[in-house]
Amino acid sequence: MFRVAALTVLIAAVVFTSVRWGSFVAGGSDSACYATQAVRWAEVLTHPRTASLQPSDPLARSAPWPEAASTFAPTGHVASRAVPGAFVPICPAGLSMVMAPLYIVGGPPLMFAVVPLFGVALILAVYSLGDRFNVRVGTAAAFLTAASPVFLYQVVQPMSDVPAAALWVGAVACATGTKRRDAMFAGMATSLAVLMRPNLVPLGFAIGIFLLVRPERSWSERVRGALIYALWSVPGCVVVAILQAYFYGSPLASGYGSFEALFSGSHVAPNLTRYASWLWGSQTPAIALVLVALALLPGAVTTLLLALFVVNLALFLPYTVFDDWSFTRFLLPTIPMLMVLVAAAIDGVVGRLFRQGISPGDPSARKRSAIAVSVVVSILCGLLVHQAVRRRAFELRSMEQRFARAGRFVAERLPPDAFVITDYESGSIPFYSGRRTLAWRALDPAWLDRAIAFARAYGFEPYLLFERWEEPEFRQRFAQSDIGRLDWPPMAEVATQVRIYRVSDRDRYRDGLAVPTEYAR
Repeated sequence: MFRVAALTVLIAAVVFTSVRWGSFVAGGSDSACYATQAVRWAEVLTHPRTASLQPSDPLARSAPWPEAASTFAPTGHVASRAVPGAFVPICPAGLSMVMAPLYIVGGPPLMFAVVPLFGVALILAVYSLGDRFNVRVGTAAAFLTAASPVFLYQVVQPMSDVPAAALWVGAVACATGTKRRDAMFAGMATSLAVLMRPNLVPLGFAIGIFLLVRPERSWSERVRGALIYALWSVPGCVVVAILQAYFYGSPLASGYGSFEALFSGSHVAPNLTRYASWLWGSQTPAIALVLVALALLPGAVTTLLLALFVVNLALFLPYTVFDDWSFTRFLLPTIPMLMVLVAAAIDGVVGRLFRQGISPGDPSARKRSAIAVSVVVSILCGLLVHQAVRRRAFELRSMEQRFARAGRFVAERLPPDAFVITDYESGSIPFYSGRRTLAWRALDPAWLDRAIAFARAYGFEPYLLFERWEEPEFRQRFAQSDIGRLDWPPMAEVATQVRIYRVSDRDRYRDGLAVPTEYAR
């Protein structure tokens, strides 16, 4: 009864946290990519004969400047290699495919509820995995995962990290089960996990090897379980290969760029230092209890959990080097597995300490041990949440709202023929307003004036939209253009961070006419 009550409270807390502090916006590169593609998937589902995942844009096809298609690709997307004038996502398709049906039913609000739902699924999966040791470990691991800073940072964002973690932990929880159908469920979860994060396919091989060498099963049972798992894992891999060939021209290609551009042996040392530091700092030094678990609880499951984390880490060590702790999210699919080992270590150590000098038949021994474990885990959860607060996990909602506010301002206050030259918000502006955008960072510096003239020739009214920090970069990039100087007042400032310039205001301002600035919160 206590276990059910504790999990119920924990799930309620996760839902409350993800809703109360959730950003629920199509904002930067990742979230705009998932949201935009979810809408396209929804259009294909509702209008399969006319809609396309790569609709061609006549304006992009006719634009005369170099790499024109790239300038019409919003953030989180790249120009299509297959369809002239179209753009394709850089992000994997899995999360968008899950969001699309919810978008059809309830629009963006329901679509963005996907990540909180996966957050709940992750907690339940961690509990189930920890229960392979005992109920106390399962409950403790669920609480430690829910309090983890990287989980709290990602569960409030429409990104694939939490869904991928839920599916991979779910796959492991099933693979370590004892029922015959568990291998099938593990394969199904792996298929979905590969759709969410294709580069983590090697985790699936590790799970398959575990099923093949489980010591407590006969050879025929091992082979049967591994084959069933492999069979059910294949569909996700096949779908990924088809989509990548469709979007990028090859089953092995991705939207993030070439292998050579992303991976290098020179990245290994700096990434190893960063990930170790980020884990030690964000998860607290208690993460070292994983080593205690290896000593106290040797076995196939313990080895599997550590091996999966090592594989996950190894996949990202040669990857691009980042400098912000939030990129610990790349390890989120296996960090909950470390939390299971930490919980198992706490349960083992505390249990031994509190059972010393007490008769094994004493009913108070188990109760005291459980209370002690609860106290230690509660303290550790408090420390983890404190780290999450320090790392601004609960500030993302307020920081990200500017994307939605600016997009809605454009929808309500700019004319339908507005042509918005922007960059960082080139994904959110069309999502919220439906207005045409041009990414200035991809535009040849010599073509700004001619691009504006091109837009006017096609019946559009040009505007410039920037985050404040972008303006110096814009001035520097287009220093040879009079418009690039931004030497007239903006027509609007939204949420104190986003400024919108009407290009035609420059001439009026230079003629001595006032250009008032509207301030919108």
